[in-house]
Amino acid sequence: MSNLSGKTFSRRQLLFRSSKSQFAEWAGMPNRLPWADGPGIENSCTGCGACVAACPENIIVLSENRKASVDFSKGECVFCEACAESCPEPVFINAALRAQRKPWIGSAFIDERCLSSRGITCQICKDQCPEAIISFPPVIGGAATPIVNATGCTACGACLSRCPTEAIDIHWEIEHEDQQYHKEEEWVE
Repeated sequence: MSNLSGKTFSRRQLLFRSSKSQFAEWAGMPNRLPWADGPGIENSCTGCGACVAACPENIIVLSENRKASVDFSKGECVFCEACAESCPEPVFINAALRAQRKPWIGSAFIDERCLSSRGITCQICKDQCPEAIISFPPVIGGAATPIVNATGCTACGACLSRCPTEAIDIHWEIEHEDQQYHKEEEWVE
C-alpha cells in the first residue's frame, strides 16, 4: 500500500478504480447522454432502461431521479449510438444529425491530484485515450505532467474511468441544461 496525501491505495487500484464511484452521489448532478440535451432527458426520459440494457460498455445507469445518464467511473463512451437507437422516446437527436454533430462538447481536465504532478510516474490517462490527445512533454529538472489537447478531446471518459487518484473530470463547454436543440433538432446555446 502507498499513501499519497492521506489517500491510501494499493498497486491494484492503480489499474482498477475502487468500487466507490465519484458519481455515487447523484443529488444535483446533471444527467448526461451523448447526442441528448438536459431538457430532452428531463422531459422525455421515462427511465425505461432500454439504453441501459443496450449500452455495450455498461456505462449508462439510471440516476436517483430515474433518468438515464452516463457514469464515467464505469468506463468510456465509445459513441456506438446503441443508446440512441434503443430509446423509444425522443431523448436523442435523429441519426442523420448524430452523424454531423459531436455527441457533447467538453474536454478532460486533470487536476493537482494527478500522480505525475506529484513526481510519481503514471501515464494511465495517456495510455487509455483513444484519441491520443494527452501528452507528457519532458520537463528539464522535473517530472513530466499531462497536457490535454482540448480541441481533440471527445469527452469519452476513457482517461477519467481509469485514473487511480480520480484527478480527471470533464469540463463541459456548455452546461448541459443550456445545451438544447430546436424543433429542427439543431444545437443551440
